[in-house]
Amino acid sequence: MKPHRQSSRRVHRRMPQPEFGDWRVPVEKPHEAEHLQPKTLGVIKRLKVQAAYWQNMEPLYGSDGEADWQPVHGVKRVIRLVIGLCLLLPLSVVMVYALLLQLHHAAPVVGELAFWQSESVWFSVLGALVFISVKYFRLIDPMLMFAYVLGHELTHAIAAVLCFGKVQALSVDLDGGYVDTDTDNLFVALAPYFIPLWMLLWLGVFFVANWVYPFGSYLPWFYAGFGFWWCFHVYWTLWVIPREQPDLLENGVVLSFMIIMLTNVVSLVLMLRCFGVISLRGYAKDFVASAHEIAAAFGDLVKLLQALLLI
Repeated sequence: MKPHRQSSRRVHRRMPQPEFGDWRVPVEKPHEAEHLQPKTLGVIKRLKVQAAYWQNMEPLYGSDGEADWQPVHGVKRVIRLVIGLCLLLPLSVVMVYALLLQLHHAAPVVGELAFWQSESVWFSVLGALVFISVKYFRLIDPMLMFAYVLGHELTHAIAAVLCFGKVQALSVDLDGGYVDTDTDNLFVALAPYFIPLWMLLWLGVFFVANWVYPFGSYLPWFYAGFGFWWCFHVYWTLWVIPREQPDLLENGVVLSFMIIMLTNVVSLVLMLRCFGVISLRGYAKDFVASAHEIAAAFGDLVKLLQALLLI
């Protein structure tokens, strides 16, 4: 019997240097990096550079000489691309459109001054502004980076444990981090991109503390922390997705991105429900209506293309 080899999830986070804009630039000699000047790239150029980068990605090898991960390829790549484009992309369009309809219906509620002056909304927005200010002025960048990498790798580890896996090792530092586990699936790979770990921990701590000893006067801190950590999650998720991420590459970039988008839309819907801006029942109705409307528009487009091709 062949010995069972533990599969490994080794996820590295690196600050890509040197850069043109946000993209890696190859250099032959290390000292050349000091003389490179940032260059702004257009959208099309960015897509071309990133596509070429993904195509040329090499597997990441561990200390045992075997690949810890490798980009998805062959039939699996085609299947995941089809699922992402033909199933998840239309679903994400419908979900976003339904959310916009709900926000449109909620305009009278949101437009009321009382809504914006409510304690929950005001202090949540204030917490988000605190994070934006701290990040903009780079006051505690190393701490924020370390917190992000730690939360990212912990989320991988927790997801693996929830899938009845074992975590052999976890490493975190400012240059990156990794988790070694014997369980690997889409949930384990993509969990950090849609589970705001620090925000959930913040909510959990306040819930338990308030249950043990109610403290209504400290609720503004609760809402401010909620806004801070939610903004923290959104910022770092958007920051890390375009960079070198085995999580996305080994599962198909299109499929991974669609799953991340869908799950974050669901999180946003639940958050807006907590603020009383939308209702889940109303969102479900708008979702069905949006699906019918978009399907009808797509059918009309197909008929138009058929008519043009027959001319």
